[in-house]
Formats: sequence, structure tokens, C-alpha cells
Amino acid sequence: MRRALFNALLISGIFLFAGCSADTENTVTENVTETVVNEVTENTEVTAETEEISIIEPDNSYIFEDLCKVNEEYDESLGGAPIETIVKDLRKDSYERMVLLSHSIESDTDTVKYKIVPKNLSGKGQQYIICYATFVKENDEWILSENIWDEWVIKRNELNGSNWLVESNGYEDLAKLFRDGSSFDKDGTVYVHFKKNLNIITVKSNDDASVFETKIGTMFGGTVYYCTGDENKTVDFNCIEGTVNDEGKLSFKLESDNGEAYFTPGENSSFVYEKVFKSITSGEDTDSAVNVSLLGTLDTIDITSESLFYGEWKKETGSKNGNISPELSWDAVDGATAYAVMMIDLDDGNFHLHGYALTDSVHLDAGVLNEDEYKGPYPPSPHNYTVYVFALKNAVDTGLIIDRQNSSDENLFELLNKDDPGNVISYGSITGSYEYPERVW
Repeated sequence: MRRALFNALLISGIFLFAGCSADTENTVTENVTETVVNEVTENTEVTAETEEISIIEPDNSYIFEDLCKVNEEYDESLGGAPIETIVKDLRKDSYERMVLLSHSIESDTDTVKYKIVPKNLSGKGQQYIICYATFVKENDEWILSENIWDEWVIKRNELNGSNWLVESNGYEDLAKLFRDGSSFDKDGTVYVHFKKNLNIITVKSNDDASVFETKIGTMFGGTVYYCTGDENKTVDFNCIEGTVNDEGKLSFKLESDNGEAYFTPGENSSFVYEKVFKSITSGEDTDSAVNVSLLGTLDTIDITSESLFYGEWKKETGSKNGNISPELSWDAVDGATAYAVMMIDLDDGNFHLHGYALTDSVHLDAGVLNEDEYKGPYPPSPHNYTVYVFALKNAVDTGLIIDRQNSSDENLFELLNKDDPGNVISYGSITGSYEYPERVW
């Protein structure tokens, strides 16, 4: 039935990317010429006589009481445990988001598949967990009887090769890694550096899958730096395990020849950009180090987008599902004559560039970027995509080419500042995942 409905919608046109409010999200945009689209393969070329248009399947998902997304695949007409009961028993304040994916009913048993996105302590290494909860009906009431992990996924790319500035209340445990075992002076500075060999983080087998804290397996190395005005002390560590829980707390067990300590990125620590870290730990804390650290100290811009729905970029943003660039809005910045707008794949190891444009406006309509400025997501699996907006004193010809060049936010910042270290006044970012890799036509 859903396929038949979808085929009917193909004739109607497109629900355009994100200029839609929640009330009009499933309507058909009037600005697209109606046409009949024949089935084509990926290699089919569009002839000059045929206008290539985007056909979007409406997403009938909705948000339940600002607590949970109910996916379009979740068929409430099947009956089972009421949404109110499910959300009440499963939702936690520690979840950034929760999504009811699907469920199956057998007699008086309702098995619910759901996804949780824990709040991210560090802002790096986003996680999600797929769970199954079983509800049974007893005396006309639905009771939660079992709740287990099924799959845990972490976007480890941002943790690979990362650097962390540790607050003084996190010193004591890390001091155990050093040979002398003495505590750190509060006037010193402690950094934790992960080497760029963090290639695996996986959940170890757990006899009790209902316990929402479990061991992880990993394998990477790194260094802890203790910097004072007179000297820097260092100790290397290895890490092969840690723990994770459903509140997003990911802790690594660091082991040196002298001892062991647990380190949780984002807990009593903050992310530090690579060039700042290198400048300080090498003793070259010069003006250049101050300049490259500006990205971490600049004022930030709040960005909004109607193209985001519950933390996910809408289907039509994808290159194979419409390629409609996102709607974006932000506040004007005093002294800015231009804004550089960029979309980056955070889960691609090379930070793939999907969109780039310079504008003097503080708003971009959905679909306003052309094919030379935007090629939407096309991931083989769910990826996170961040849109950055840099407020500039003066426009810069960066020479960036979408879908070909790769860059982190730090490198983009340097590129925009290359001829004037103070050219970037402020910046902001907004992130969403994309989970629709397949074509819809």
C-alpha cells in the first residue's frame, strides 16, 4: 500500500526541502512543474528535452509531546502498548533524542525497536544505540518486561587524533600515569592527546544486555602532557578498553608503565584544536598560537534551519533524493560584509566538503545553491553533516570546489584568514545526521 501511495505521489511533484513548517511538511510544493517520471537507473542520462526534477517521498514521522520521534514505519494501527506508556517507561532526561522505529505485536506482547541518541558530553564522537523493549499486557495494562541493547554505534572520526585540555579537578587520576606518582600543581596545564590510530571502538559481549553500561574494546595510543612554566613532562599510554553507558558517558582506560587512569572526553576536559595543542606543548606559545586558537574563543552565531527535523537533515537534502540545499538563517554580525557557508561530512575521514557559498545575506532559501555550490549527502550509512557559517570582514576567494576537497573546521578557518588573521569575526554551526542513502525513484 505504501508503495502504491508513493507512486501516486511521484505524479504530484515534490515537497520542497525545508521551507516547510511542521504543519506543511507533508504538502506538495506548488513551485515544481508536474510531470510523470518513468523509472530510471543511476546511469540513465536526462535528455535536453526532459527537465530533471526531484521526487520526494513525504515523511509521515511526527514528534510525540517534544519527547520522542515516532517514525513513519511505526504503525500505530497495529495496536499494542500505547505511545504514552512506551515513552514514559523508556525516555530519559539523559537522551538527546529518542526515536520509535517499529514494533511487532504477538498476542499480548509488543516488541518495540527504538533508537536513543545520548547527550554528547564532549561534542565529539556522536553515539546512538538501537534497543528492543518488550511490553506485555497484564490485567489490561501494558508493562515493560524486558529492555536490551541490540547495536551501539559511535562516530569515532572526531576522537581520532584529538586533543583535550583537562581541568584541574581532573588532574588527580591522570597523575597516576607518571613515574613519580606525584600530584600535579594546579598552576600547571594538563593535555591528553589521542594518536591518529584510533580505528576501532566496539562493545564487548555482555551477559546481561539489559544493563545499560558495558565494556568497550578499542586499541590506540596517546600521550599525557603536564606543562608548567619551567618544563613539560610527558608519559605515553595505551588503551584497549573502556566503558560506555546510555547516558553518553564514554570512558577510556589509559594504561602506562606506571599505572592506569580513566579519561572521559568532555568530563572535566574540553576539545583543543591541533595547532593550538602543538604550539603550547612544544613551548612555542607565540602570537601565531594565539591566532590559530581564535576559533575556540570567537563569539558564536546561532543558526537555525527548517531543513532539520528532529536532528536529521530532511530527505531532499541528499544528492540522490533531490539535492536541495538546506534553508539556513542566522543573525547579522556587526562588521561583517560577507558570510562563508560550508557543509562538511564529519564522519568522512577527510571531512568531505558538500556545500560552499559566499553571501552578504543572513538567510539562504532551500534549494538556492546551484550544482556547483552544493552536492548533498550520499552516505553508505548514517553520517553527521555540519553546516558552518563564518562571519567575515571581507569576502575571500578560497578556491574551494565541492565534492572534491576535504577540510576540517580548523582548516577552513585558516583558509578564510589566510590574508588577514582577523578576517573571521565569529562563526556558528548546526549539525544533523543523514540516513537516507537510497534513491526514492
